[in-house]
Amino acid sequence: MAQVFKVMIRCPVTKLEIDTGIRTFGREVLNSSIYQDGMVNCPHCTQFHAFDGNAFVQIEADPSADSLWRPNP
Repeated sequence: MAQVFKVMIRCPVTKLEIDTGIRTFGREVLNSSIYQDGMVNCPHCTQFHAFDGNAFVQIEADPSADSLWRPNP
Protein backbone atom coordinates (compact mmCIF):
# COMPACT_ATOMS: atom_id res chain seq x y z
CA MET A 1 0.00 0.00 0.00
CA ALA A 2 1.40 3.42 -0.95
CA GLN A 3 1.90 5.96 1.78
CA VAL A 4 -0.10 9.14 1.40
CA PHE A 5 1.23 12.36 2.91
CA LYS A 6 -0.80 15.41 3.80
CA VAL A 7 0.74 18.84 3.24
CA MET A 8 0.61 20.92 6.43
CA ILE A 9 1.65 24.40 7.54
CA ARG A 10 1.85 26.02 10.96
CA CYS A 11 -0.27 29.03 11.93
CA PRO A 12 2.11 31.93 12.60
CA VAL A 13 -0.28 33.32 15.23
CA THR A 14 -1.20 30.24 17.29
CA LYS A 15 1.68 27.94 16.19
CA LEU A 16 -0.88 25.16 15.64
CA GLU A 17 -0.77 22.86 12.61
CA ILE A 18 -3.10 23.48 9.67
CA ASP A 19 -4.09 20.79 7.18
CA THR A 20 -4.00 22.38 3.72
CA GLY A 21 -6.19 19.66 2.24
CA ILE A 22 -3.46 18.70 -0.23
CA ARG A 23 -2.41 15.04 -0.43
CA THR A 24 0.67 13.63 -2.17
CA PHE A 25 2.58 10.38 -2.52
CA GLY A 26 6.09 11.70 -1.87
CA ARG A 27 7.97 14.07 0.41
CA GLU A 28 10.06 15.46 -2.44
CA VAL A 29 6.99 17.19 -3.86
CA LEU A 30 7.56 20.04 -1.36
CA ASN A 31 10.53 21.09 -3.49
CA SER A 32 8.08 21.87 -6.28
CA SER A 33 7.07 25.49 -6.72
CA ILE A 34 3.40 24.45 -6.86
CA TYR A 35 3.27 24.50 -3.04
CA GLN A 36 5.14 27.79 -2.61
CA ASP A 37 2.30 30.17 -3.53
CA GLY A 38 -0.72 28.55 -1.91
CA MET A 39 -3.04 30.15 0.63
CA VAL A 40 -5.14 28.47 3.27
CA ASN A 41 -7.85 29.80 5.59
CA CYS A 42 -6.73 29.08 9.15
CA PRO A 43 -9.37 27.48 11.39
CA HIS A 44 -7.44 28.62 14.48
CA CYS A 45 -7.12 32.39 13.95
CA THR A 46 -9.47 32.81 10.92
CA GLN A 47 -6.81 34.59 8.84
CA PHE A 48 -5.35 33.48 5.50
CA HIS A 49 -1.78 32.14 5.55
CA ALA A 50 0.58 31.60 2.64
CA PHE A 51 2.56 28.39 2.23
CA ASP A 52 5.68 30.48 1.37
CA GLY A 53 8.10 27.60 1.84
CA ASN A 54 7.00 26.65 5.36
CA ALA A 55 5.00 23.57 4.34
CA PHE A 56 5.79 20.12 5.75
CA VAL A 57 4.26 16.67 5.34
CA GLN A 58 2.67 14.18 7.72
CA ILE A 59 1.76 10.59 6.98
CA GLU A 60 -1.98 10.33 6.37
CA ALA A 61 -3.64 7.73 8.54
CA ASP A 62 -5.90 5.64 6.35
CA PRO A 63 -8.86 4.50 8.48
CA SER A 64 -10.27 2.50 5.57
CA ALA A 65 -7.27 0.14 5.64
CA ASP A 66 -8.86 -1.89 8.44
CA SER A 67 -12.06 -2.43 6.49
CA LEU A 68 -10.50 -3.49 3.18
CA TRP A 69 -11.68 -6.79 1.76
CA ARG A 70 -9.41 -9.71 2.53
CA PRO A 71 -9.92 -13.30 1.34
CA ASN A 72 -10.83 -15.92 3.94
CA PRO A 73 -7.92 -18.14 4.98
